[in-house]
Amino acid sequence: MTTSARAFFYVQQVEQLVRRRIDECLQPEGITAGQYMVLNLVVHHEPVSSADLARRANMTAQSMGEFIKSLEAKGWIARTGDPVNRRVIPVSSTTAGKAVLVRSEAKVDQAERDFFQVLDGEEVASLRFMLSRVRTAELARRADPPASRRAA
Repeated sequence: MTTSARAFFYVQQVEQLVRRRIDECLQPEGITAGQYMVLNLVVHHEPVSSADLARRANMTAQSMGEFIKSLEAKGWIARTGDPVNRRVIPVSSTTAGKAVLVRSEAKVDQAERDFFQVLDGEEVASLRFMLSRVRTAELARRADPPASRRAA
């Protein structure tokens, strides 16, 4: 047993605190942290398929389907048919969805500043860089599994 906590534990605990902070700051908008993430992806990649959204969010198609249903019920996104491929139903944001995202972004910006106020600007930039590097490497590893895992 190690005498220091695993980095995984710290990352998981910080992720839980971040999600809670985002949920709290967005509660007045009626949007959760997960819905905010999906709406943000839709706005920045629209029109986009739910399968592509699931890949970008690193979640199952079923989970993404639940997010899409809830955002559509709120009138923040809309699904329209693709005339070229009728099996694909692209998702786009609505005017109301874009407005919610703009208001939410301002609240999340403030929450992020408050959350990381213990760090100076250089430390936040360094943390962002390191997290991005780890994320990129892990996504690449998952996209190209070792031969031993491919054969299984």
